Amino acid sequence: MERHTADFYREHMKPPSPTASLVLPADGRAVPLRLRRPVRLHAIGGRAWITRVGCPDDHWIEAGQTLELAPSRWFGWRLMVSGDGASAVTLKAEPLA
Repeated sequence: MERHTADFYREHMKPPSPTASLVLPADGRAVPLRLRRPVRLHAIGGRAWITRVGCPDDHWIEAGQTLELAPSRWFGWRLMVSGDGASAVTLKAEPLA
């Protein structure tokens, strides 16, 4: 799983791209992420589950909704994200200003 996380950073979270997208597995499998910078996540299609490892708070965002992952609460933490249901879910991340 850590290898997948590293691949996500290498391909999607580093410049030159100002935004990054992650298509979540259709089988509902959770994907690990580690933030390198504060971001705003946009859900495109379906519903996504986002949580910090070791934290009791879960967050659900639906298509068209956003979740800001600010530095004080999220930066450097390992996150787990997954899609809910059979519909395709894409998370788009953009850096917070």
